[in-house]
Amino acid sequence: MLAIRAVFLTDIGSKRSKNQDNGFASAERGFCMIADGMGGHRGGETASRLAVEKQSENLAQESKDSMADRLIHGLNLAHQAIYQLSQENESLRGMGTTSTLLSVDSPTNPRQAWIIHVGDSRCYLIKRGGLWQLTRDHSLVQEKLRAGLITREQLKTDAMKNVITRSLGFEAQVQADLYHLSVERDDVFMLCSDGLTGQVDDAEILATIEQFRESRDWKACGERLIALANERGGDDNISVGLLEIGDQ
Repeated sequence: MLAIRAVFLTDIGSKRSKNQDNGFASAERGFCMIADGMGGHRGGETASRLAVEKQSENLAQESKDSMADRLIHGLNLAHQAIYQLSQENESLRGMGTTSTLLSVDSPTNPRQAWIIHVGDSRCYLIKRGGLWQLTRDHSLVQEKLRAGLITREQLKTDAMKNVITRSLGFEAQVQADLYHLSVERDDVFMLCSDGLTGQVDDAEILATIEQFRESRDWKACGERLIALANERGGDDNISVGLLEIGDQ
């Protein structure tokens, strides 16, 4: 019998005065989420909190709809709540957030996973010896990379590296990417904000996860990843969610 283990950790980083990241992980419900807010003194924190609240509340309700439809509905609920509040409250005008949510079909017998994604927070799949970025960043530097204007090595130093092209709540409409894949025993999913990937490269992430694979101490693994980002400067808030498909 397969089972899920899941953790979420967040850290303010070394240079920010406020943590505008939010997230949630539940082994019992089979999902993990990251939201990285933006906008004003309170805006980013409010937007990311609303994104997590609305989408987790939506998934907690009984529904006969497909998982894809449930995720799309929850994301739209979150988007409208953020956008409406930003229009009603001048101090929150222009707020928004990234949103990356992973949901597994059955916490007690997982076979399928869905990811709904907006922004540049990421979801990775880690199998033994390999790491794959499942989501595509909605960012200006990613558009420049696809257009051949910059190289992959220039991504982290580009002046526009923090400019995202899609977010929840910033505009009246939102467009999300939806992914679906089969899962297998020993699969590990990692969700993270750019506070991690801006400081720690894929090879280091893979090595760290493999270091903790046998112990399955995913809390300690997340803490180590956050520590690495802080050791490199901790320029941004750092959030990590880990969800493992393993034996009971």
